[in-house]
Amino acid sequence: MGAQLCSQADAGVPPETLRFHAEAKGAQVYLDEQRSTACRCATFHDGIVFSQRPVRLGERVALRVLGHQGGWCGGLRVGFTRLDPAHVLAPSLPPFVCPDLEEQSPTWAAMLPDGCALAGDVVCFWVNRRGWLYAQVNSGPRLLLRKGVRMGAPLWAVMDVYGTTKAIELLGEASCTDQAPPLGGSGGSDPTSSAFPTVASRVLREDTLLPEAEGFTSGS
Repeated sequence: MGAQLCSQADAGVPPETLRFHAEAKGAQVYLDEQRSTACRCATFHDGIVFSQRPVRLGERVALRVLGHQGGWCGGLRVGFTRLDPAHVLAPSLPPFVCPDLEEQSPTWAAMLPDGCALAGDVVCFWVNRRGWLYAQVNSGPRLLLRKGVRMGAPLWAVMDVYGTTKAIELLGEASCTDQAPPLGGSGGSDPTSSAFPTVASRVLREDTLLPEAEGFTSGS
């Protein structure tokens, strides 16, 4: 049968709540005690984080952007990897998931279009059976971020708290509200030019994030 995103035997078992992996994280990442929130302490890179378990086939990874920091180009990157974070040495992680980690390992990720991941936004991303990586922001349209994710083996979620994205919080899959049209429908429009309705949510202000991050070294 081979390894897959999830096994048939586990199909009826409720999955463990997604958390960030405790050890496999970028040098600038600070995690809270519940490992549900990841904050980049300084600079604009070294913000790679992984889920603590593989995702299931069709499972949507949901997160909320808690902090946004101006002055940088680009923001949150999301995707999937065959790298088991339990076997990843944190000091060996490169500064960026795109293109560094993609070039070093079987990892597939992409940056969300500009303006799609602001503070308060809920971002859901997933991969379908064809290996297409999708994302949705709040109740906006589905965005095809990339193709070519290799299926047939366990995949862990990978995120890069990069650039303008300062902090993110993992949410339950129920936070994903799919109000988009069916795939392949209403074609022709540019998804990056669409409005992304914002949901009411907890947001950490920059003046809250920065003092909290002070004092944490790259090994914290």
